[in-house]
Amino acid sequence: MRALLFMAALLGSTAAGIDSSSLRAAADYSRDHRGSAVLVMTGGQVVFSEGQNGFSLSQAHVLASGSKSFACALAVALMDQGVLSLDERVSTTLPEWATDPLKRQVTVRHLLSFTSGLPGRIGPNAVRLNADLFGSALHAPFQAPPGSRFTYGNAHLAAFGLLVQRKTRLDPALVLQRQVLDRIGVRAQWTRDQKGQPNLAGSASMTALDWAKYGQLIVQGGVWNGRRVLSKEGLNQCFKGSEALATYGLTWWLNLPFGGTLDAGDEVPVQAVGVGSGEAQQIAPSAPMSMVMAAGALNQRLYLLPEEQTVVVRFGEGGPWSDDAFLAQLLGKR
Repeated sequence: MRALLFMAALLGSTAAGIDSSSLRAAADYSRDHRGSAVLVMTGGQVVFSEGQNGFSLSQAHVLASGSKSFACALAVALMDQGVLSLDERVSTTLPEWATDPLKRQVTVRHLLSFTSGLPGRIGPNAVRLNADLFGSALHAPFQAPPGSRFTYGNAHLAAFGLLVQRKTRLDPALVLQRQVLDRIGVRAQWTRDQKGQPNLAGSASMTALDWAKYGQLIVQGGVWNGRRVLSKEGLNQCFKGSEALATYGLTWWLNLPFGGTLDAGDEVPVQAVGVGSGEAQQIAPSAPMSMVMAAGALNQRLYLLPEEQTVVVRFGEGGPWSDDAFLAQLLGKR
């Protein structure tokens, strides 16, 4: 249902635009909440951009967990080439998992939806202090049967990185750059562990404009300058929630009522007030349900609003933040 909402909004949308007073109000909200940048692109054109509190828009900014959404694009690129499928067993490529009764059940989809059964986090928080992120994920003990539990962190994408590395014999960040990002003229920089492996879950840095262009590629259904970069069918899969957590697709947050579980120890970068209370909670009730976003610590955000043909980048430095309040200002609902 979630993918259908996103794609229906995408197919039926026009670049209606957002009025200047709403753009100003949203930017002011960001600035007053320790914002560093706001950039808004509508119909493929930048309609608003502002460095805030001394930050220059020419600077790259760490995306934190906003980096995670690149993994689904990488998976789609490899799916389009016939290199992998979302429902293949990971143990076919990682034979170390083939003899474990839980690990041998894991699919690529489980890794990208964070429902593989791996613990959420492995290793130190500082990426450079990790001796071997991929190896740590490979040998980590499982905490739940695949598909039964959502756990947020770096472990799933470390295992996915190893999978891509073994399938392509290349650095997964390099594959992403060549297969996706180079084709839209943007660049991501990655912090790496002591083996030189990228932390796909949280260590990319980009300028606001480059991150917005990546979002624009997704809003355009994988087409850039009239050429197809990613298949629409593959991207559809990125916006399907799991039975374990309906609000999380394949590395993208979905603006649906929460269904499923968030563990108390999950340090997610979104507000989850009311989860588990029986109330229907959304990330941003003021925004359409077709809105999806990449979200990172200290309030890094990439919002995709397909009905408005709008992409919004927001960089921040922490402190209080409400996605709903920001988007309500942006969409003229406050």
